[in-house]
Amino acid sequence: MPNLITAIVVDDESNSRFVLKNLLEKFTDEIEVIGEAGNVEDAFTLVKEKKPLLVFLDIQMPKANGFALLKKFDILPFEVIFVTSYDKYALNAIKFSALDYLLKPIETEDLTRAIGKAVKRITDKSNNGTQVINLLHNLNAGNNDHKVAVHNGDLVKFINEKDILYIEADGSYCIINTEQKERFVTARNLKDFEEYFGDSSSFVRLSRSCLINTNHVKQYSKGEPCIIDMADGKCFEIPRRKKAEILERLKAY
Repeated sequence: MPNLITAIVVDDESNSRFVLKNLLEKFTDEIEVIGEAGNVEDAFTLVKEKKPLLVFLDIQMPKANGFALLKKFDILPFEVIFVTSYDKYALNAIKFSALDYLLKPIETEDLTRAIGKAVKRITDKSNNGTQVINLLHNLNAGNNDHKVAVHNGDLVKFINEKDILYIEADGSYCIINTEQKERFVTARNLKDFEEYFGDSSSFVRLSRSCLINTNHVKQYSKGEPCIIDMADGKCFEIPRRKKAEILERLKAY
């Protein structure tokens, strides 16, 4: 590995590029900025010419957003750190693909953390190209076609949305339970999952601590208490205040 990690900054706002380059110069000694671009086409040309190891990529740009740059490569030849203003949809897609991002205005602590992780991946030659492919898939995913990236030891595992039976809150974490009888712990919360899957998904919130996939409901009782039986044998009681709403959703599947 070279002494310095070569990088380019892609952002349509020249002031934003200037600020980020200054932050990199002041707070890191591992990054060498070798170019900058204000749009996707110039960025693509720059990547081809300069072959940077790392790209700081703004998402919101006119004509074509940052994701369009990634789509131009069959195999991603660089690490990417997204830089963006708040965009709930894009940020959820990035987070659920286990990728790094910086929120404008950039905090130095976030910057150094993201750079540290990128440098480690470059050093270890553990490119995040697979996660980027998953991100692009999720941005275009239809109902029940999203994938969730979770850390599993030293690996990142992708779980198909349709294979998830239910997700349970556990303090500041969530536990994903799958049709394959696997359990994964993630730092995301149930609201994140609801927003990520969307209103038209097969997932329904039973309570403050549980989100179920209605495609895996085996049966439910209409009386009191109202009990839902999942395909793996797990049972959940529907709170009385949500009974009418939940049963209406279940009738749709």
